[in-house]
Amino acid sequence: AHASQALRYVRSRMAHCTRGPTVEIQSDALIAFDANGEIKEVWRDAKAVDAQMMDVVKAARLDGRYMEGNAGQFLVPGFIDTHIHAPQYSYMGSGLDKPLLQWLDHYTFPAEAAFSDLDIAQEHYQRAVKKGLREGTTTAMYFATIHKEATKVLAHCLLEEGQRGFVGAVSMDVNPGVPHYGQQTEAALNDAEDLIVYLKSKLQQTQKRLMPVLTPRYVPTCSVELLKGLGHLAEKYDVHVQSHISESLDVLEEVDREHGVRDTYLFDDAKLLRPGSIFAHGVHLQEDELCLMAERGSSIAHCPLSNFFFAHGHLDVRRAFEAGVGVGLGSDVAGGYSISMLNAMRSAVLAHKAILIENKTRPDQLPQDNQVTHETGFYMATLGGAAALGLQDKIGSFEVGKRFDAVLVDLETPGNIDPMPTGLGKGRGGDASDAEDFERFINLADGRNIAKVWVDGHLVHAAEGYD
Repeated sequence: AHASQALRYVRSRMAHCTRGPTVEIQSDALIAFDANGEIKEVWRDAKAVDAQMMDVVKAARLDGRYMEGNAGQFLVPGFIDTHIHAPQYSYMGSGLDKPLLQWLDHYTFPAEAAFSDLDIAQEHYQRAVKKGLREGTTTAMYFATIHKEATKVLAHCLLEEGQRGFVGAVSMDVNPGVPHYGQQTEAALNDAEDLIVYLKSKLQQTQKRLMPVLTPRYVPTCSVELLKGLGHLAEKYDVHVQSHISESLDVLEEVDREHGVRDTYLFDDAKLLRPGSIFAHGVHLQEDELCLMAERGSSIAHCPLSNFFFAHGHLDVRRAFEAGVGVGLGSDVAGGYSISMLNAMRSAVLAHKAILIENKTRPDQLPQDNQVTHETGFYMATLGGAAALGLQDKIGSFEVGKRFDAVLVDLETPGNIDPMPTGLGKGRGGDASDAEDFERFINLADGRNIAKVWVDGHLVHAAEGYD
């Protein structure tokens, strides 16, 4: 009984994926989690909880360990952003009319070079992390800059704000377009190793939410020696790897000119295709490359919004799924102009529609399980993203033993989503059903509808009026 009394309880409508991209919705669920944020019990029907347990819940209500959502609210797992450039948040929304390589030279590298100033790093990193939490992102895979000390600043921002995340200093030793923004090979490898040791020993002793990640920028900015050195570090320390792969036609042409082989095989030769490695974009991956990634246990961060601007194509996530490659969603700030994972979900559906249009395929000619819908987008932003990062046993859904990373959604926040007229909905009395409310959330909501956010059971964001 004493252990039960220490638990915290949330009762609400609940939506999550438990296996694949099919959303399970419960109209009245009750979740119990402990002070460390571990989910101890999930009742899919709170009304079926026995009387003795309800006495325990009532006691929790009296001492502030109980929260109940109202009719317009429901609980979803925290969103997982599998690809975001933290320093690029500072100029998000700029320069999207340029080709990728020009955009990098004109905007990205000069902006990132400024992060050698730790005050600038502190200001912009804190803004990015806070904004992500306000939008419901509880876990993020971050690219930082080449600066080791500034990357530590990003790590401490995550710790201070309570977000779960992977943090990596960018490794790059080739950059002829902006020669002042780069590193010597040996220095890049030393910095990467120093950060792994720092994050593992100094920070993970008390905060398991923070993880290091090796971050070769992309092949044109990395020598083969650097890639192989990072592959050695990945094996030595058993850490995650992130980079870009098969992103755009101009990058592929540059890789072919320099190396005479596609970037997938360069990553594989360097032992960077491995379990726990995630590569952004993958738009132009060929079948043999997808099969190789599946064999190695590597995943793709699908960045549909930035792909519209820079990739000269769209990732067909159905091909990736069929090949056995895990796929998460990425905002790809600032190639993507929005940090919102809701926008990423909607963009994923649009990208699928664009592929159908290009192929002159009618949606009604496809079986339902071969469609990319709002449910598929939600899956990639939650459980699918967790699986892509190798964290499916820890986050991504509401199951016993997982962490309570959660977002309380409020469809009735004033000034955004108007209620569906009574009589049009499929729910009781002609009101919107739970499934319709969920779909409207994915398609219409923004940060105004994010009421509360928890990471590891700790409330890390409460919108005004929801304290």
